[in-house]
Amino acid sequence: MQKGGSVSTIAVYMQTTRARVYDILHRFATEGYAGLDDKSRAPHHPARKVTIREINEVKKLASNPDLGAYRVMAALEQMGIKLSQATCGRLLALNRNLYGIKVPKGGSPREKKEMPFKATFRHQYWSVDVRYIEEHRVPDVNGPIYLISILENYSRAVLASKISPTQNQWDYLEVLFAAFSCAGVPKAIVSDGGKIFSCNQALAVYKALGITKERIEKRQAWQNYIETHFNIFRRMADVKFAVATSWEQALEIHRKWMLDYNHQRHWAHEKREDGCHSPAEVIGWHKGTMYPEAVLDRILFATRYTRYLDKHGFLRFSNWKFYGERGLAHQPVAVWVYEGTLKIEYQATTLSKYTVELQEDHRHVREVSNPRLADTPFRSPQLTLIDLSPGEWLLYWRTPASAPARRKQQVPGIVQLPLFDVPAQEKAAGANGGDDITQPHPFLHVVPKRSNEQEP
Repeated sequence: MQKGGSVSTIAVYMQTTRARVYDILHRFATEGYAGLDDKSRAPHHPARKVTIREINEVKKLASNPDLGAYRVMAALEQMGIKLSQATCGRLLALNRNLYGIKVPKGGSPREKKEMPFKATFRHQYWSVDVRYIEEHRVPDVNGPIYLISILENYSRAVLASKISPTQNQWDYLEVLFAAFSCAGVPKAIVSDGGKIFSCNQALAVYKALGITKERIEKRQAWQNYIETHFNIFRRMADVKFAVATSWEQALEIHRKWMLDYNHQRHWAHEKREDGCHSPAEVIGWHKGTMYPEAVLDRILFATRYTRYLDKHGFLRFSNWKFYGERGLAHQPVAVWVYEGTLKIEYQATTLSKYTVELQEDHRHVREVSNPRLADTPFRSPQLTLIDLSPGEWLLYWRTPASAPARRKQQVPGIVQLPLFDVPAQEKAAGANGGDDITQPHPFLHVVPKRSNEQEP
């Protein structure tokens, strides 16, 4: 055993010596005589020590068991902390072992297939779908919360998204027109066979704006890019939604997720050479075909209107005043009127709802009832003197019909210009009964009488 051990030691020594000889010869060939000097074996880029702040941030992110090392690395990079994916993985494993956090189960590997709606330029394809968020504690929502999102296929950016207790064609049209307003109009929209994506109102909008409607194959959800986006949403936000206890808190979680998703690194952009690795960086300033708000309102056949809130948070619509949100004073909002409901929203977020009865022309409001205010994050920073419930103050009222403006008639006569005055001696002559001033003074302007006017 000792002999074998010595032979193996000699063999290792000879291999090491041989490697050193070849290393010295290589340095001599590249550096000359300067390469014959002994070199330090320390790594040129020594490993950077992880600070307490970085460990603490990873600990906070590790509370979400669905986050993997890549998503943790992207979240830290958004904070300005640079750590490799391997380092994030080791810190995650350390925290999970220490606090007993379950490791998320990875999905089964899928066969790579060619995506049928892969975009070659921005705003070529948009993908849309609805996801159910079933685990939540939001009161007054007896069922899942519906997430409706529109994804731009080339950049993977979320153009518009909303959470709603309902899913119907009007919820989809709200998100769709929010995307139109901020990002323009795409060449085509991709979805599954959902009825809300191919209803008569949606098909009319596609036709009016020249959008091609594409549909994925039946039971082939992988063909829709938004399925991957929903998986990322599940990893980033489902744990927070599971503990949300109010609708306002759920809205804040949704807004925070949308901001983080668009500005964090995305795996699809890792190999880009232009330094753009997040969806927001890739889409940049590029927009589709832009249409004015008036054109978009007309396309919806008098269903959607644009109004501005006044300084108190009210808007005027069809000789009625409706309350929107005091914290959004002077901001543009969208007014939706459909199926006996008037809804005021800002950036696809519902502010208030009213039950309305329309007149025979289906455009003007006859009666209003049942006001409902939504919990939103757009609260005014100014505190109120007295807290009132929605039933203790006026949220709507009918305004008096505005009278037509009367046009002021121009009375003929002599009008004195403000920069000049009648000489003092002429005033004195007129006051003392002297000669009358029958001709106008050169510094006075005469307004001619109209031909159809009679002498008094």
